[in-house]
Amino acid sequence: MVPYLSERENAVEHINAKCIHLFDLWCESRSVAPLTYLLKGWPLTNSDPEAIRRLGNALRGLRRHHLHDANDASFQELCELSDCVEDLLVLSAMTTWAMSSG
Repeated sequence: MVPYLSERENAVEHINAKCIHLFDLWCESRSVAPLTYLLKGWPLTNSDPEAIRRLGNALRGLRRHHLHDANDASFQELCELSDCVEDLLVLSAMTTWAMSSG
């Protein structure tokens, strides 16, 4: 029997899948700069908030420094990935707050 994943675990799996896709895409196109940014926070060694925050910081840096690629499909995927990471950080913060308040 396979236990159901929590919302947080599903989000982490989704983020990992998106990172793998971008990693493969950037390896194929030999896009060294985006790979460098991605590898600052990924692969995730675990799914604790600090690891997710590190990935989020790396993705924000990449978005900030590569705005000239805004028409590129991978840039749109990067933005979606970054949004997923930010959503997960908010979810983690709300969970932590709820646990400390209760």
